[in-house]
Amino acid sequence: MSSVLQPVSRWRRLGAQLTRGDAPLFSMVRSVGTQVFIVLMNLATGIITARLLGAEGRGVYVAITLWPPLLAMLATAGLSSAVVFRMRRNPGAPDAVAGAASLSAFFSSTVMIAAGAVAMPFFLSGYSPSVVLFAQLCLAAVLVNATQIVIKQAFAGTGQYWFCNLTHLLPQLYHLLALVALALMATLTARGAALALFISGAVAVLSVLPRFVRTMRQCGFHGRAAEVRAELREIRSYSLRAAPAGWVSALILHSDRLVLIPLLTARELGVYAVAFSFSRVVQFVQPALQSIFLSHLAGQGEANSLRVHDTACRFLITSLSAGCVVLWMAGEWLLGFAYGAEFTVAVGIFRLLVIEASLGVLAQVTAQLYFARDRPGMVSAIQAGTLAISLGLLLALVPRYGGLGAAIALLGAGAVRWIALLGGMRLALKLPLPRPYLNGEDWRYLRSRLRS
Repeated sequence: MSSVLQPVSRWRRLGAQLTRGDAPLFSMVRSVGTQVFIVLMNLATGIITARLLGAEGRGVYVAITLWPPLLAMLATAGLSSAVVFRMRRNPGAPDAVAGAASLSAFFSSTVMIAAGAVAMPFFLSGYSPSVVLFAQLCLAAVLVNATQIVIKQAFAGTGQYWFCNLTHLLPQLYHLLALVALALMATLTARGAALALFISGAVAVLSVLPRFVRTMRQCGFHGRAAEVRAELREIRSYSLRAAPAGWVSALILHSDRLVLIPLLTARELGVYAVAFSFSRVVQFVQPALQSIFLSHLAGQGEANSLRVHDTACRFLITSLSAGCVVLWMAGEWLLGFAYGAEFTVAVGIFRLLVIEASLGVLAQVTAQLYFARDRPGMVSAIQAGTLAISLGLLLALVPRYGGLGAAIALLGAGAVRWIALLGGMRLALKLPLPRPYLNGEDWRYLRSRLRS
C-alpha cells in the first residue's frame, strides 16, 4: 500500500513546493505561470481594442498610451535593478532601500512628466490638438507606473515573489475588466480605452500599497531618515551606472513607435501595433527574469551563477525556437481569427517581430549575468550601440517600407545586441559561451533544483 501512495505523496509535495516554496526556482515557476496569465489578459485586451476600435482607433490609442510607461521606465532606469541589488546586499534595511527608491522615483518622474509634455506636440503633430492635450493630461500616470515598478522590485528584493507577481498582474486584470465593462455599457473609444488603462493602474497600486507599507514596517521601518539618506547615496551610485542601460533599453523597446507615430497614419500605426503586441507573446518570461532571476544570481557564487545562466539560456533557446516555428506557420490565421481580417496584412511584420522578441528574451538573460557581477556599465555600452543601430535602421527603412521596415530594423538591432553580450562574456567577463542545446545534464540539474 505504501508503494502505491508514495508517488501520490511525492506529487503532493512537489505541488506544495510549487505553490508555496521559497526556493528561487519555485518562485520562477510561479512567476512564469503569472506571466502566462498576463499574456492571456493582454491578448484579450488587445483583441477587444482592435475589434472595437478598428485599425485607425487602435493607432490613436497607441499614440496616447505610449508615453506613461515609456517615461516611467526612463524615470526608474537603473533604479529597478538597484532596488533588488541593494536589498540583497543590505537585507537588514529593506525599509531604507524602499524609502530611498520611492523618493528617487518621485523626483525623476516629475522631471519626465515635464519633458514629455514639452516633447509630445512634436511627436503627435499629425493628430488633433484635443488628442495632444488629452495625451498630455494622461502623463500623470507616469507617477503611478513608476511607483508600481518600485513596489514590485521591493517585493522581489525581500523575497516576497507572490506579491511581486500580484503587483505586475493586477493592472492588466483591472484593465481587462474595465474594457469589458465599457464595451457592455457604451461605445468604446480610443480615449475611453486609454482612461481605462491608466485608472486601472492607479487602482492596482492602491490595492498593493497597504501590503507594501506593512511589509516595510515589519522589516523595521521607523522613519530612519539617516539610513534612508545613506541608502539613497548607495542607490544613486548603482543607479547612475545602470541608468544608461535602462534608458537605452526603454528607448530600444519603444524606438519603433517613437519613429512610427510621426511618420505613419493612425491606421498604419494601428496595424503595426497589433503585430507588435501579438509578437510579444513569446516574452512571457521576461518580467519574471527581471525581478527574480537577478535576485537568484546576486546571491550565487560566480561558478553557480554561470551555470544558472547557461541552463536558462539552453531551455529558452529550445522553447523559443519551437514557439517561433508555430507562430510563423499559424501567424496569418491567428491574426485574422483573433483581431479580424483587417489586420492580416500585418503577417509579415508579425513574423519578423516574433524572432526579434525571442532574441530580446535571450539578451535579457545574459544581461542579468553582468548585473549580478556588478558590471552594469558594460550593458550600458552595448545597449547604447544597439540603440544607435536601431535608430539608424528605423530612420532609413521606415520612410520607405513603413511598419515592415521597422520590424527589419528591430530584428537587426536585436541580433547585434545579443551577439555583443555573448562576446562580452568571453572578452570582458572571461567566461565560456553557453552550449546552445540541451542534454541529459541540464534535465538532471532541473530535477535536482525541483527536489531542493
